[in-house]
Amino acid sequence: MRDPSVSDLAIQNREQRAAADHVSSNLQTILQEIFEAEDQVRYDSSVPSTEVSQHFLWIDHDDDQLPILAPAILVKLDSALEKVIAVARLSKIPKDDLSRLQALCEKSLTGLQSSELSIDSAWGADDFSAWMKRASFAETALRSARIIVKIMIGLPLEKQLSSEEILQNVVDFLNKVFTSSIVPIVETRPKDSASGIFDIACVHKKEINQLLYQANKVMRLLVELLNKVDIAESVITALEFFAIRNLFVENALTERDSILGIQKFEGLRRTTMDIISEVFSKYPEQRPFIFDEILASFQKLPTKGQNARQFKLSDGTNIQLMSALVVRLIQTSAAPAKDILQKAKSRFSRKQNRVQLVSEPLDEDEDSSSELMKDSRASEAPDDSDDESDRTKKQRSTVDDTLILSDDAIKDAHYVMRYLVGRAMTASKTGDQPHRHLLDLFAEDLFSLLGNPEWPAAELLLRAMASTMMSIAENKSTAPAKNMALELLGSMGSAISELVVNTQSLARSLENQESSISGHLRQLFDDYLDGSLQTAELLLWDGPYRVVMEYLASVDSDGTPTQGAQLYCLVLWAKNVDSTQSKENGKEKLLADRLRKTLVSRTWNPSDPIGPVSKGQSRLAYALTVLTLPFCRHFDTIFKILLDSITSEQTTVRTRSLKSVTQMLEKDPSLLDRARNVKGLLIKCASDASPMVRDSTLMLMGKCIQQKPALEQDFFRSVVSLADDPAINVRKRSMKLLKELFTRNKRKDMRTIIAECILQSIDDPEKGIAEMANQVLEEIWFSPFWKCSDVPANVTIHDRLALKEQLSLITGITTRSDRMLSALVSLLQQLLKGSTKAAEANLKVCRMLVSTGFDVMIDSEALPEGLEQKHVIQSLTIFARADARLFDPEQLRHLQPYITNISNPEDCNLLRSVVIIFRCVLSVVPTIQQTLLREVQQALLGNVSKLGKTELNEVAACLWTLNGALKNPERLVRLMSSILRNLLSLKSKDMFVAAEKDNSRRARKYIQIAGAFGNRCDFEGQVAEFQKTLPSWKGKSVSGLIIDSIKPFASDKQPMSLRADALNSIGLICQSSPHHFNQPDVSNVFQQALTQGQPDVQNVVLSNFRDFFASQEAQLSTKSEPPKAGEVAIVNGKLGGSMKASESDGASALIAQRFLHNILSIALASQDESAMTATKVVASINRQGLVHPKESGPALVALETSPDVAIADVAFQAHRDLHQQHESMFEREYMRAILEAYRYQKDVVKDTLGYRTAPYVSKLHSTFEIIKSSKGKYQKKFISNYCSKIDFEMDKLDLSGDVPASLQFARFLIENLAFFDYGRVDELVHMLTCIERVVADTGSAIAHSINTDIFGFRVDTVLGPADDGGTGGEQATGHESVTMESVAPQRLRQLTTASIILSSLWEARTFLRRLYGLGFNQQAKDGKANGKTKDVTRAPTKTSGITGDKVVAAIDAKVNSLQTQEGMLRQCQQFVALLSIDDEFKVAAEGDEEGLDRPRTPSGDEADTPMPTSGGSRFSHSMKRKRSVSVAGTPQKKRGRPSLPRRKSSRKSLEDDDEDWE
Repeated sequence: MRDPSVSDLAIQNREQRAAADHVSSNLQTILQEIFEAEDQVRYDSSVPSTEVSQHFLWIDHDDDQLPILAPAILVKLDSALEKVIAVARLSKIPKDDLSRLQALCEKSLTGLQSSELSIDSAWGADDFSAWMKRASFAETALRSARIIVKIMIGLPLEKQLSSEEILQNVVDFLNKVFTSSIVPIVETRPKDSASGIFDIACVHKKEINQLLYQANKVMRLLVELLNKVDIAESVITALEFFAIRNLFVENALTERDSILGIQKFEGLRRTTMDIISEVFSKYPEQRPFIFDEILASFQKLPTKGQNARQFKLSDGTNIQLMSALVVRLIQTSAAPAKDILQKAKSRFSRKQNRVQLVSEPLDEDEDSSSELMKDSRASEAPDDSDDESDRTKKQRSTVDDTLILSDDAIKDAHYVMRYLVGRAMTASKTGDQPHRHLLDLFAEDLFSLLGNPEWPAAELLLRAMASTMMSIAENKSTAPAKNMALELLGSMGSAISELVVNTQSLARSLENQESSISGHLRQLFDDYLDGSLQTAELLLWDGPYRVVMEYLASVDSDGTPTQGAQLYCLVLWAKNVDSTQSKENGKEKLLADRLRKTLVSRTWNPSDPIGPVSKGQSRLAYALTVLTLPFCRHFDTIFKILLDSITSEQTTVRTRSLKSVTQMLEKDPSLLDRARNVKGLLIKCASDASPMVRDSTLMLMGKCIQQKPALEQDFFRSVVSLADDPAINVRKRSMKLLKELFTRNKRKDMRTIIAECILQSIDDPEKGIAEMANQVLEEIWFSPFWKCSDVPANVTIHDRLALKEQLSLITGITTRSDRMLSALVSLLQQLLKGSTKAAEANLKVCRMLVSTGFDVMIDSEALPEGLEQKHVIQSLTIFARADARLFDPEQLRHLQPYITNISNPEDCNLLRSVVIIFRCVLSVVPTIQQTLLREVQQALLGNVSKLGKTELNEVAACLWTLNGALKNPERLVRLMSSILRNLLSLKSKDMFVAAEKDNSRRARKYIQIAGAFGNRCDFEGQVAEFQKTLPSWKGKSVSGLIIDSIKPFASDKQPMSLRADALNSIGLICQSSPHHFNQPDVSNVFQQALTQGQPDVQNVVLSNFRDFFASQEAQLSTKSEPPKAGEVAIVNGKLGGSMKASESDGASALIAQRFLHNILSIALASQDESAMTATKVVASINRQGLVHPKESGPALVALETSPDVAIADVAFQAHRDLHQQHESMFEREYMRAILEAYRYQKDVVKDTLGYRTAPYVSKLHSTFEIIKSSKGKYQKKFISNYCSKIDFEMDKLDLSGDVPASLQFARFLIENLAFFDYGRVDELVHMLTCIERVVADTGSAIAHSINTDIFGFRVDTVLGPADDGGTGGEQATGHESVTMESVAPQRLRQLTTASIILSSLWEARTFLRRLYGLGFNQQAKDGKANGKTKDVTRAPTKTSGITGDKVVAAIDAKVNSLQTQEGMLRQCQQFVALLSIDDEFKVAAEGDEEGLDRPRTPSGDEADTPMPTSGGSRFSHSMKRKRSVSVAGTPQKKRGRPSLPRRKSSRKSLEDDDEDWE
């Protein structure tokens, strides 16, 4: 009985054959119709019949009509042909018919090849319509091309049908369509054409897209053809050029800028990528060319915007198309070419009828083991064991060849990386070349692909990139190259960490899946995290590689066939198994054999499928494999390199490495535990000399503290120290970090230090820093209480405790210094200003703090730990001085007891604080009872005699305020009259007598009281009362009366302490009544004190000047601000008082004009307190513009060089302001200012050197920094003038002193210029040029004089012993023609001094050139460049490792040569040798400016060391080579020696010394 299944199968086969016969017959019918129509056209073309018209249409060709197949018949033909190919019946069609059909289709291509398909941007609508007709013909031709290629695909072995010429025509026409039509349309933008071609084309968008569609169809068929047919090299080359050119067509950024649509063309570009990949895979000899062309075109890629990444992956991520292509090509490189695999496959399949199965059973529980052995061991059955051995060797050799081919992928990956990195190293992110950006984009794309199993070669490319970057970072590379490497290494480390994090999330997402695959993969990942995962576990047959392979075999990812990814993973798996397999392990051998067989067959079809694999499972499995591959294993090495680079000598490298470490820590905080040296490195970097490094260090410290809060204790001190950093960015970052530490930390001591650091910044000269400090303190101190301050009744116990803690913090700060008190007052005033956004809320919080302060003050048990009552009251003075509205009358009553009894200094301190509160508040709070005011007044008047000078000033001000409220000035008049009578009675006493000691003490107290009340109280309205109490006085000014009473005690005949008090009191009264400054007798008193007084007395006068000018500046700054509500305007320290502005102005002008000279003399005479005060006065005078800038400018420049940082800072600020306001006028004073600075250093500082050490810095660096703020022309003029001060006339040299004065001054200038911090390349080049000009102009004459006056033109005789190996020192003393007696000592000293100046200047030039890496070629280039160009205006880069030690030692050795005559002779000898030997010093025969060949900076490997400091063989050797040359190189008109022709002959004269400046 027949099996039904067999019958059904037979019926099915018959139906299939019938269907195949039908489609084959249908195609033949269509062909027959076409051929008949063609015959009719051929024999009778006069009038086409209807049948012919259905099959053909006519196009213009060579002045004739050419018939081509019509679109309708092509559609019909294409469908029929497709069906025939699908049933494999194309071979049944006669080959001649197919060949004839190809010829017919080819006519369309050749006929339209000469057709004009180009588009002109100037076309109108009619022109474009005509083009559209031609484009329709081109579309028809593309349909014909599809027929041609399909026939070739259907019968790949028929050479007759795969004509090279026809295929070439297809490619050429396709290229023509793209070049002439598609590409111009794609690149057309709305803004590109004025004629509106963009809008016109958009109207025909559908038709144009059809053309694009047909072209894409042809290209897809070409991809299939490449896979099946061997194509001629010429066609392959044409295809390569066509595809690569189209890859780099610029697509639109947005849809509205595209005619066809962005994704339409991107789809076509993907097809282009398939063509390149197929050629790359099938023709290995084409791979180098493809790589070169693609990489060379990389720079055409966009680097910004969404256009940079338009290749969408399956997970939605976008990458660059080029990145996808390169990764795909690398994957192809790893897989063996098809011809190699075919040879291997043929060996495996020989004589299958003789196959024998050789197997050994494995474990019983492995169901698939026998099948695995069958598949892996199947081979040709041998006749004997020897034959089997030979066969096995050949088989393994063939398959091993495929594994070796994976090395090609490694080589290609390194080649790609070397190319991209090499280009990127020559470009920068800010430059015009895109290579640096392209490398970053490529790296980011690879990071996106790292965990994607469809793109496994991304790991190999990253491995190559990591290897390249690690090599750059560890070797001696340039700073920009290392920065690039460190940046990318940081990104790679972060990518690895991110992969681990993502894999952890993926593993957690699979926990709920009841799948053995998921469970096994999760277990493997847990082992990886624990560090117990073995590589062999991943290579097992049922391991992660198998999961990845199953997934790739089941998907067609990203629109791209995954066969390349499959083969790459298979090669990687097989290679890892092959490298780890053990000879004794049968399982591993079986697995290796099976993988080899699968690789040869290029198909994945295991006999034991593991079931469907989800995308999540595949990604987890692939991540496990990637994490154990070399790139991810480089993680620890990458992190170590970054940490090591933190200690680099190059500033930018240190900065970059810190940023990269920060980047990695953000991804993986656990690195802090694994790298224990991070903490020490950061603490060290916090004190780095570079502000960039310090800024990056702070950023990294913040990240570390955020990830590991315990580190704040270690980093706290460093963060605090950087709050006062010179760099603005560092101060800002430090403040931000301190704010975070404050909010996170509750320790009072730490909070106090943080608050103090931020408070110090509210008066920062940088406005942004000051504003930031105010904002930060508002946020951490006041904003937390805004809510509870709105409704005081709802204040909780927690809020009260917080307020108490806040008050305790403020109180603790006030006890630290007076500076903190002033800073707190400034802060509160700023926060309570009406213009401040939260002023009202801050006012409420401050009232709550004041109330809390009174509660604590009354209840001593509530005092915070470590604080006393006096501290709390002192903190309340801050609020009173900031805003009197914060207090109420009831609170003031609690303060009264503290001013009643004064028995000790402690009571005085309390009284001073209480009096300040009363003084500030009494005039503002309107509801205070008169009784309280009188009690306070009485208490204060009763304690006046017990008070010190500081308390007196406050009490006097408070009593005058009370007088304004009580209207009883008679009590103050009586007090003052009594004081004045007592002073009159004491003025005739001789205070130097011991018996008058008590009177002297009494007189000082009276004078202090008179000065304090005369300053704070306005008695001018009580003249009559004073005349009654003092009948002998007939004057009209009470302030004048007080001054006249005190003046006798201000003479130089009084004891210094008494005189100082008298001068201080007179000054206080003059501040209140400025017109007294104009009184001759008062001025004479001050004049005498300034010119003849001791420093303490001078400081008293200067302090009064300082305070007076400060008050004038304060009035000017607040003149436009109206008083707050309820306040009385304060003028000159008096409530409600008023003075004519002219009096103050006149007094200011008088002081500035009369006393400025004395003030400057005091400032420049010492570095004590009086000098500091004098400097402040000078600065204030200049800020108010009271004198001409040139009168004080030089002194300010000199004071900038003071070792006292406070003096230097005040002078710098004043000098900077002057320079900004009077730049052009101040320019002429700089040379006088520099001379003044030298004198100051010589006479006051006692140090004429031009630098300071640790590190080396110019003493004039502040001046140069100010000059650098001007334009380039101004800077160059300063440099020219500066160098002219070094130049000299030899007859005018001052030779007095052990070291001649002229030499000391020149050395000061030279050492300063050597350590200037040059801000622009052009100013550095100009300085070098000026130096060389001075040495060339003056040096030749000096050398000539040395020859004539010392050596008598017999230098060859003088240096003769050098030929016999003598040293330079021996030549100077043991010669025949120059003896000690034959040289005039004064003349020798003069010439030596001149030579030292010039040779020292040349040492500085050499040091600068080395320090900034500026060779002669670069100097000449920059010297000729336009000053506005980017190269010359950039900041020069210093070479790491070069300090000033050697240039300082060299100059010092030259100066010391003056100590002996031998040393002077040697110095002269060396100077002459330098000018005569070194080609840098050759001078033109004529001395005109253009013809002069000046000394210059050598470049490259040329001689660039400084002139030797002592004689030696080098000097002798050089002189022997130049025996015939004039020693001095002096211009000799009789000889007419040209310099330029001889320059090249002596380029190596100084090359013997390769000593470097360090």
